[in-house]
Amino acid sequence: MDELTAHISFAEFADMPEFYGSGAAEYRLAMVKDRSDFLDLFEGARHVDAVTYAETPDLMVRMLTDYDIDSLDVLIGNAEDYADRVNEVPTARELVRLRKDDRLTVRLKNQKTVHSKIYRIVMPDDTVKLVQGSANLSRNSWEYHTNQISVFTTDVDTELDQEFAAFIDEYREGYSDQTLLDGLVEALEDADSPEERENRIEYWVGAGDLDVSDTAALNQDAVEDVTEIADRITAVVDDPEEADETVAFVEEPEHADRAVVEPDADAEDGTDIENAADAGDEEPDVGLVESDNETELTDTLDRPRVRAPDEKVRMGTTTVDRDTADEFGTSLRDRGATVEDHSITAPLSAYNTQVKESTDIPTMSVLPEAEQIVVGDDDEMILVATDEPTPEVLNHCLDTIESYIETVRDHGHTQSETAVMAQMYEAFLYGFWAPFANQYAEALSSPSRTLDNVLQHLYIEGKSDAGKDKLTEYILRLVSDNTVVSGVDADDIGVAEIRGVRQWDTSFPYAIIDAEKRKIQNWSPIRNYWGDWTPASVDQPCLIFTTNDALPKSEFRNRMKILSMDVSFPSNPEDPGFHEAQDDLAAVLDRRNPIFSYVARRMLTEQPWTEGNGTVEDVRRIVREFYDEAGREEPNYFPAEEPAEKTYDTGRLKWQRDIEGGRVTFEREPGAITADFDREDYEVYDYEKRLSKRFMSDKSGTSVYIGAPEEFAEWVGYSVGDLLNDPSEDAGDTGTAAPDASSETPTADGGDDSGGLLSRLFGR
Repeated sequence: MDELTAHISFAEFADMPEFYGSGAAEYRLAMVKDRSDFLDLFEGARHVDAVTYAETPDLMVRMLTDYDIDSLDVLIGNAEDYADRVNEVPTARELVRLRKDDRLTVRLKNQKTVHSKIYRIVMPDDTVKLVQGSANLSRNSWEYHTNQISVFTTDVDTELDQEFAAFIDEYREGYSDQTLLDGLVEALEDADSPEERENRIEYWVGAGDLDVSDTAALNQDAVEDVTEIADRITAVVDDPEEADETVAFVEEPEHADRAVVEPDADAEDGTDIENAADAGDEEPDVGLVESDNETELTDTLDRPRVRAPDEKVRMGTTTVDRDTADEFGTSLRDRGATVEDHSITAPLSAYNTQVKESTDIPTMSVLPEAEQIVVGDDDEMILVATDEPTPEVLNHCLDTIESYIETVRDHGHTQSETAVMAQMYEAFLYGFWAPFANQYAEALSSPSRTLDNVLQHLYIEGKSDAGKDKLTEYILRLVSDNTVVSGVDADDIGVAEIRGVRQWDTSFPYAIIDAEKRKIQNWSPIRNYWGDWTPASVDQPCLIFTTNDALPKSEFRNRMKILSMDVSFPSNPEDPGFHEAQDDLAAVLDRRNPIFSYVARRMLTEQPWTEGNGTVEDVRRIVREFYDEAGREEPNYFPAEEPAEKTYDTGRLKWQRDIEGGRVTFEREPGAITADFDREDYEVYDYEKRLSKRFMSDKSGTSVYIGAPEEFAEWVGYSVGDLLNDPSEDAGDTGTAAPDASSETPTADGGDDSGGLLSRLFGR
């Protein structure tokens, strides 16, 4: 640490009102360049008071252990979600122990950011270091910044020390009214056994069995009632003797217990639709009409909707935490619920609204026994199709999806058109599969299998004008029958929301829009999202992320299906083609497309998850069957045989582009090769991250070491000799020969293209 040290008299500060007292003190002006420069100040301290920025609670534990500090009281000035940064159960356990022993108090800010960094470090010999400056308790500060601090060393209880301590107290009183672990400590005090205590710690961290979640238990009770209600859904049948109940039509609809509307297919003036609205129902499903009015589809979609405003759901509260029950009941009471000592009884509409407001997504229950999917949106339940689709309906549904995807060809700017369209179609397949993830979890769960690597989340990367957010929103529309039209803004999401969505017993996919890679990597529950799932757990939604950033860390990549939108659309009214692109997109969105209802019907009748050997592949097969049944040819970009991200590996594409463009050269190493990039250091990270672990790669500066050169060469489409520009290296090489750029190969679109490897691979 570079420093200037002097012994000075407080008399020299007589004209400075912020300093008081008399006697000598040591003063140091120091430059903090690394972690040890700063943390060494604290070693062996009897007590530390601080107001500062700090990254993780784990650092608080390490300061008290690694630096032998007796006690620490710190106000965290920057964190909005500091509790959510406790990522490991051992850390939480240690934080609780330290707080119980009165060794650690972490104060959380309650208003605007506190930018001050001040420290009062009391040593065993009753001297005290009073530190102020720009250094904070964060890795980012130590590794990437150089900071300045001023250190005054004096005795405890001098007037200067007292004024410094009073100044810290002023921050505490004005900017904090709660401490880290408040809720957890109270929960642990109410625990009846060591096992329950451990369960509560695990759940607080987000690593525990969801069965111990009080919120989850309440939602399980509610969903059991929703299931019973779904079993009583009314459908119109031709033979009254087959009906479980009969419906009497009355002259005054307002006197009916429930409204059932039978649309008049011949009505042209909207009268029946208006009557339906008056009776409390929405527009019935009467068929499909092509947007160009050339083809009218007269087949009724036959997806009955009912409203059940008087149905009730009941949640028992005797076995759950009283505070949780009170909070749950208070918000439901405002919506008409009855809250009693041992239960909460709420209208179904109130419960559905509570879920949607808490998670920004609706309730969704997949009921294989009833062959139904029930979606709650206010008091409405939307069911899957009750009949198989006709070829005409299937043709319409598939054509609508293709029209959306082909906006890439009509309005997008990309060097890999076919690859982008294939990955867009893959996103649709994932969206149609996602509601069934809990059924697959039950079928696939075993001690030898990690569900988090099988039930992957969806990660869609691309530039800001790549259309990835619109794509995600359209998928949500299709899955919800237009009741959900947008995802959740990543700015509103933290670890608490990721944890919380697992408690609400819904299988509707949770889409987080415009998520930064840094934030995703801080959302620790993603890493073991399915790890604690059991057949007794509540339903959990799959997560969908859209992001402008490149790939996250490997522990997150392994848990995600990664699709790339390497395309740019006109995004400003001044851009050429902007209005045409918007009009075409609006035309697609205006077309009704009930394809998910037919996918759901096929999934529920066949229950392919019971075979335990597929996930999205099962939906891929069903959609291929739809093409066959519709008599419609699969487009060349449809990912028919394998996932699009495997056929059109965007990591391979990036490497191939730089190889062809001369921006990377290769050198021989003993048993390996090194790729040297003509790129900035930070850019090379993305290239290395896109390599399979089997290539045994490692980045250093602007180079990437590759420990399996033959396997890498085969993957990238060259021989090792061609990569090294030395044909003699290929003697005995079993790798793939270099592609012949002059050969003519039919493109994916059916034409001839002599443009080289990338053109042949990506249909340009």
